[in-house]
Amino acid sequence: MKQVKTGIWLDFKDAYVISFDENENASVQHVHSEVTHPATKGGSRSKTPWGPQFAPPDSTNEERAKHEEHHYFQQVMELISPETDQLVIFGPAEAKIGLKKEIERIKHYHPRLRAVLPSDYISQKEMVVLVRNFFENPGNYIKPEEEEL
Repeated sequence: MKQVKTGIWLDFKDAYVISFDENENASVQHVHSEVTHPATKGGSRSKTPWGPQFAPPDSTNEERAKHEEHHYFQQVMELISPETDQLVIFGPAEAKIGLKKEIERIKHYHPRLRAVLPSDYISQKEMVVLVRNFFENPGNYIKPEEEEL
């Protein structure tokens, strides 16, 4: 059985899934997100004095964003090879935490999630190097007691 190590760099705009096979050959797949996080806009007063104030549908916008995020995370997880045995997630935003929670919801998911780590916005080549360095020397990135179970 092949052992594939996979790293995911993501934010709410793009995700890059970097996989290394047993020969250390890297493959990079890209997913562009369609998640929108609309800013809350103010309400408006009616024309009559002391009339009702219109409030924007915040709950609708939040629900829409939640469903878009779920769909985005599903797209990212579809790119993970079935032979993956170890997984690490990097990213500058809160998207990495959302993906971690999405992965934890799957009971039959077998890759071991090694870590969820912060990262800056970096180039695609730097992502490949970052993931390769993580799997070669995870102690440089995480302490053994911080490692995910």
